[in-house]
Amino acid sequence: MKTLFITVFIMLQYLVFPQETFFQVYQTPKHERAFECIQTQNGKYILVGDRATDYNYDTITGISLLVDEFGNIENELLYNDPVYNTRFTIVTSLPNDDQFLIIGSKDSVVGVDSYSKIIEYIVDSSLTLIQSNSFFELKNHLTYPWKCEIVDDTILYLLIEDHPLPDSMFSQQLGVAKIRLLDDSLSSYFNQGTGSSSPHYAQDIIFSKSSSIVKVFFMGSDIDESNLLKILYLDTNLNYITSFPAPGNNISSTPCATHFNDSIYILTATSSPTLSIPIQHIISYKMSSFTDTILSFTEYVNSFDTILYAGAGTNTAICGNSIFITGIYNIKPFQFPWQTSPIWIQITKMDIDLNILSHHFYGGDAQYMPYCITATSDGGAFITGFTWNYTIPGNEQWDIFALKVDTAGLVTNIPDDATWQMNDAILCPNPGSEYCIAFVGAQHPEATLLLHDMNGRQIMAHKLHQPQTRINTVSLPTGPYIYKFIAQGNVIGTGKWIKQ
Repeated sequence: MKTLFITVFIMLQYLVFPQETFFQVYQTPKHERAFECIQTQNGKYILVGDRATDYNYDTITGISLLVDEFGNIENELLYNDPVYNTRFTIVTSLPNDDQFLIIGSKDSVVGVDSYSKIIEYIVDSSLTLIQSNSFFELKNHLTYPWKCEIVDDTILYLLIEDHPLPDSMFSQQLGVAKIRLLDDSLSSYFNQGTGSSSPHYAQDIIFSKSSSIVKVFFMGSDIDESNLLKILYLDTNLNYITSFPAPGNNISSTPCATHFNDSIYILTATSSPTLSIPIQHIISYKMSSFTDTILSFTEYVNSFDTILYAGAGTNTAICGNSIFITGIYNIKPFQFPWQTSPIWIQITKMDIDLNILSHHFYGGDAQYMPYCITATSDGGAFITGFTWNYTIPGNEQWDIFALKVDTAGLVTNIPDDATWQMNDAILCPNPGSEYCIAFVGAQHPEATLLLHDMNGRQIMAHKLHQPQTRINTVSLPTGPYIYKFIAQGNVIGTGKWIKQ
């Protein structure tokens, strides 16, 4: 009977909110980025981030957008301050179903000193401002809220990047604030940097109900240089308990911890077999919330010069029995953020046992940075972040994008004039030289790559295997080529590949 009730409930959700899909880039004269998003109960989306007047980001304003179920912007809310630079980095729901908490920071320079504060907006589902607040001012620090966890509807644990000035880049520390939501008062504060000369880079925070422990994930080398990711234990009043290297090996960046249930969480990150050689790939661990040990894991490895990073910020969303993970394919870290070759947003779907079900790739026409994925009420996922179109001469502008996929990870209504692509298979590195790597989604056990020159002449037909096939292209003349992937008689991917 319980199973029947759950099934009927899920079906009713899908009837209330049909599976609308879209991929939108919101081009404006300003420089804009989105860092986090959430779905409202009426099926719309709130995005938060920042807006700048130029690419140097010297003058910054916190921005929040309300996007409807079709991808159209309905409303905009700014945090304008004549003295402070402001940005929004967090949005989360409050116990009142129609209210949301937007968190950010503001900082300014007065004489020789700098000042930084945490800022809060409470808004409703139409993005109407209900209440605002600022607190926790620090002198000669830059503080950026990064992640949060609400416990028992009354306590907010806020993970903060703390940049002491003047050397904010290499002295970065993490802080954790305990805030009472009823009166927005700061109950206690913990700073991991106290007494340490090593930087600590805030990554994520979760609360373990089973042990009443606040768990903070951070990057740093002062505990064990063999694994950069560490786990910090704090009690409910933010008193230090212990810290230790995270299980697993060679997590190098973008870790994200996501609750599965009270006893299990999913830890997804970028991993590298060796920290000295850039061979990045994505790894996901099913972790015990009781012991923080690995129950199972899966990883998808790629060629050493076709770098695959896990998505930034929140890269994992759990929707029923499905897990969606964002990745960044064909990224070149040493060129970012001004990479002039195409990047693909990779969306991987797994089941609850971490079996990979499918890969889908979006983009291929610009540089993309997915920063947040959230599960949606129709069983799909919503992704936001920012993009740079390097094909426009003189363009140095970031724009916010929004990508909504269905339960299969697909966009089902692609406009005829879309410059972006949705593929189940791609060819990388792009541009390439002596070889290329054909990556085919897990949903296609067999496929064939067809390569044509610009005159339409087929010059290659190559049988492919899972998950990727290395193809020698030394004999090919330099220049552009058109590729096409075929699986079971259907085209599953097309694009242009350049031989240098």
